[in-house]
Amino acid sequence: MKVAITGASGFLGSHCMAAAVAAGHEVRAVVRNPAKVRAAVVLHDLDPDGIEVVVADLTDHGALRASLDGVDSLLHAGAVFSLDPRKGRQMRLVNPTSTATLLEAAAEHGLQRVVHVSSLGVYSASLTVLGPDTPTGPECGPYTGSKIEADAVAVAHQEAGLPVVVVCPGGIIGPLDPSPDLSDSMATVLEGLQRSRVPMPSGACFGMVDVRDVAAVCVGSLTAGPAPARHLLAGHLVGPADMLRMVSDLTGRSIRISNFPAPLLSLTGVLCELVGRATGRRMPLGREVARMTTANMAVGGLQEVDQRSAADAFGFPATPLETTLVETMSWLHSAGHLTDAQVGRLAP
Repeated sequence: MKVAITGASGFLGSHCMAAAVAAGHEVRAVVRNPAKVRAAVVLHDLDPDGIEVVVADLTDHGALRASLDGVDSLLHAGAVFSLDPRKGRQMRLVNPTSTATLLEAAAEHGLQRVVHVSSLGVYSASLTVLGPDTPTGPECGPYTGSKIEADAVAVAHQEAGLPVVVVCPGGIIGPLDPSPDLSDSMATVLEGLQRSRVPMPSGACFGMVDVRDVAAVCVGSLTAGPAPARHLLAGHLVGPADMLRMVSDLTGRSIRISNFPAPLLSLTGVLCELVGRATGRRMPLGREVARMTTANMAVGGLQEVDQRSAADAFGFPATPLETTLVETMSWLHSAGHLTDAQVGRLAP
């Protein structure tokens, strides 16, 4: 089928583009920056002549509607995601309204399937158990608030009987990030991997998932599995400190992990946000992430996520966390983001 993929130049979107091509689909990349999608095509070793590129900013609703002309399905992976507090208003405005425009246009065009990429962040950070029927909210800040609103749009279309699949991934990591400076989520991972001493919140536990596994579910949902459907993709539940210990074992590096108590984490989030606003620099933490993490810590972390729908339909998750970490670090090294010393025994 012919599928329009929004956000095809981003981390997850580019992997969805590659997975769709591998599955034999004809791809229309709906992006803001054509140069960036060309770089993503090269990174994923795709044929540039085999990808149709349509320019449509998420704020240009007319262009978004037109981008669905002549396609069979939509994979909506595009969203404004940033840890920059100055982009909070933009996220609140753009993410829900662009989703509403695209899903309305998809319904008008009678598309066969729509896959909307939501997030586990739409759920309360203080929950220990999640399932497809768990109510969303409350928000921790502008990004989670915008995704909760966009998620509600997708659910409304499902309730109207339309073939919409909602995919809710946890923390996405993996190789092949097309952004030269890395996406905000991968940049945060990189910062932790570069240090030999890392403060980590004790008691926290999150879902970490391989970007390729998420892309496989997104693309698979275009033709297989039920619709409407809701897939929770936590991947592997792991504490940040435990993940760093795995990194230490895999690389042979000595990584000293110190406790990062909740009050100090909250204060650091505020200070990082103030510095980010004043300097325009990308900071590793902000108030929204601090709120999510401290709420998670307070209940002992996320303990159980019902992923059976994705497991039954697509064999999710397909990639062990250790494999993801090895391949992520190896790629970060080959791309010049990590030194030989930082990847240790993984260096070629």
